[in-house]
Amino acid sequence: MEGGPVHFCGPGHSQMTQSANRSLELVLLGIFTLLPLFLLALVLRLDAMPGQVLALAHIADLDFALAFRFDGLSLLFAGLITFIGFLIQLYSLGYMAGKPGRLLFHLYLTLFMLSMLGLVMAENLVLLFIFWELTTLTSFLLIGFTHEQFVARRNAVQAAVVTGAGGLCLLAAAVLLGQMAGTYQLSGILVQGSALLDDPLAVPCLLLILLAAFTKSAQFPFHFWLPGAMAAPTPVSAYLHSATMVKAGIYLLARMSPVFSEMDLWFWSLAIAGGVTALWTALMALRQTDLKLMLAYSTNTILGALTLLLATGHKYAMVAAMLLIVAHAFYKASLFMVIGNIDKATGTREYGKLAGLGTGMVITLGCAVIAGLSKAGFPPTFGFLSKEYIYKAGFELGWLFLLVLFLANAIMVCLAAVIVHRPFLSRANETHAKAKPIEHIWVLWMAPLILAIGGILVPFLLLGWVEERLVTPAFFAAAPGMEEVHLHLWEGFSPALLLSLATLATGLLMAWVYEHVSRGVHSSTHRLPVASEVYFSLMTGIRKLSSLITDNLQHGRLTGYLLTFLGALSLMVSYAVWSSGHLPDFSPLANISYVYWSLAALLVMSVVVVIRSNSRLLCVCALGIFGFITTLMYMLYSAPDVAKTQLLVETLLIVFLAIIMRRMPPLRSGPRHGPGRRAVNLAVACLLGGSVTVALLVVTSLPFNSQVPDFYAAQSYVSAHGRNVVNVILVDFRAFDTLGEALVVVVAGLAAWALLRTGTSGAKK
Repeated sequence: MEGGPVHFCGPGHSQMTQSANRSLELVLLGIFTLLPLFLLALVLRLDAMPGQVLALAHIADLDFALAFRFDGLSLLFAGLITFIGFLIQLYSLGYMAGKPGRLLFHLYLTLFMLSMLGLVMAENLVLLFIFWELTTLTSFLLIGFTHEQFVARRNAVQAAVVTGAGGLCLLAAAVLLGQMAGTYQLSGILVQGSALLDDPLAVPCLLLILLAAFTKSAQFPFHFWLPGAMAAPTPVSAYLHSATMVKAGIYLLARMSPVFSEMDLWFWSLAIAGGVTALWTALMALRQTDLKLMLAYSTNTILGALTLLLATGHKYAMVAAMLLIVAHAFYKASLFMVIGNIDKATGTREYGKLAGLGTGMVITLGCAVIAGLSKAGFPPTFGFLSKEYIYKAGFELGWLFLLVLFLANAIMVCLAAVIVHRPFLSRANETHAKAKPIEHIWVLWMAPLILAIGGILVPFLLLGWVEERLVTPAFFAAAPGMEEVHLHLWEGFSPALLLSLATLATGLLMAWVYEHVSRGVHSSTHRLPVASEVYFSLMTGIRKLSSLITDNLQHGRLTGYLLTFLGALSLMVSYAVWSSGHLPDFSPLANISYVYWSLAALLVMSVVVVIRSNSRLLCVCALGIFGFITTLMYMLYSAPDVAKTQLLVETLLIVFLAIIMRRMPPLRSGPRHGPGRRAVNLAVACLLGGSVTVALLVVTSLPFNSQVPDFYAAQSYVSAHGRNVVNVILVDFRAFDTLGEALVVVVAGLAAWALLRTGTSGAKK
């Protein structure tokens, strides 16, 4: 019967299927969005039981526990992760609407959030490492979400390589720290504190921890991966680079502070890395024309300032660090979402193409202004409160710290003013991008507005709650035994307040002449090496080196493989003989019978025939002679079992060679290698033969240790019920080795048979 395809279901069924899929998608989106809210409620509930450890499972032999700790530091980070995670999921509903794979995007975001929660609440070092690597994996998926774009794929790999290398350092540090403390549980490690510094492993352990933290939190010279990660969709940037991934290294430093903070290496490493990162990335932020990259580099600056504060261990510095962690999470996530709205409305984030957006994006403008005030440090915002305590710490630590923090903060003020003024408040003309109406999608402005307003209302109305439930518990977790610091939003006119006002004035002045400042920074730094370009050059060099090594070692020539193997073997044998300190004894050679010398001469002659002959049949016969003479040697030295085995092997080998010989190509006439290669082959052969001979002479001259043969002789009949010791060893004591050797021979035979069949088929074609 002719006709078109038969449809068993009508259009109604298709519509029902689409409706069901749509309903399932909405349900899953609801779960992904509300899960952080549920976890936030759980974190707030756990906040009532500080210092508790919840152990779900424990493997005593491995000292591994599936356990989570609920101290102030863990709960501070967990609260930020869940609260901002909920708002980012909410924002993503509008930002990713209509884009392919948005359900998968929310899934990746949820997996990343759970990985971060596990990281900051892990009680066991091994568990902390597992979650650390899970954040690397999930961030790779998020950064490279738009994988059809080359830049997204490249930058996702870049972030994974840098942070993954840091993860390996963390694994090694966890092993060393576990060995030092005798446990992998953080409770047992932190209670020992600085007493662990007497261990000789303390310095390498600290260096590994610093590498792990610096790579994860993008400290110089690893700072370049964070701006590169801006290839991710904006919700990813808002989440990973404000409250989560880049703060993981800061969390690790704060967590390890009770153990290592008394070491000079800790202070100088964190102070130098933090100070250089803060200043250099602040200057790099002034060079950018992409608003998102401005925020990315300013994130680097804040991470550098946090590292610098954690270096000192001073009470004001530790309090300032905790405040800055919270303040930065609030205003930076809000500003990233503001930039996302600009991009969604205009299709660009370029500084020079944006102007006059305030009339069409009123609520987004309000979010930008409020979050920008917090970023700049205007009172009474969270940013102002954190900056006050930063300067209090600076006055205690010295003018150099104060200068670095002042310059970094002044540039943050400048960037905040530029990000708010240029896109929204400057006058637009026909060359600037026009904005589409997007604010009817309420989730696009609700999430940044909550964070922006929270940056003002929380310190203004809930400062006591912030001190009691967030800052002070985290402060004591990172600096146990230190004197408590009470928070005050207003302490009158003080040196810190005056310096804050000077920072605002300096930053606003820089913003007033921003074009000149940006050009000046660019002209003075453009000849310096760019970290990302250095990374890509390094990766290119590694690929070229690996290709060179592969081309020279994996060339597909069996003779080359044998030459490399035998050459290395001869060198190892020679080194073993030389390092043993024993000289070979040549006196037994004088007592060898002429019969053995004759057999040795026949062996040498058969080898020469194999080397020089152009006839494959003659080569096979010469190899057979070599094998049978070796069998005779075993017989003369009273080893009948080994001789019988050798005889069977040689006979079967000759039979196999005779069978396959007609399928093999003819030998080429004349020398198969040039004079240089033949000289190398001769040198390797002589070196191997000589080194093995000398090694045997040394071994036979040493006193014989009979413990092993005596054991086998005693246990052969008792344990294995066999009187032939050699057979018992092969079949019972090392049965798996014998089975493995037999399997290797079988697999090699199958591979040779397959290759021969392939060659025959190709020849017939």
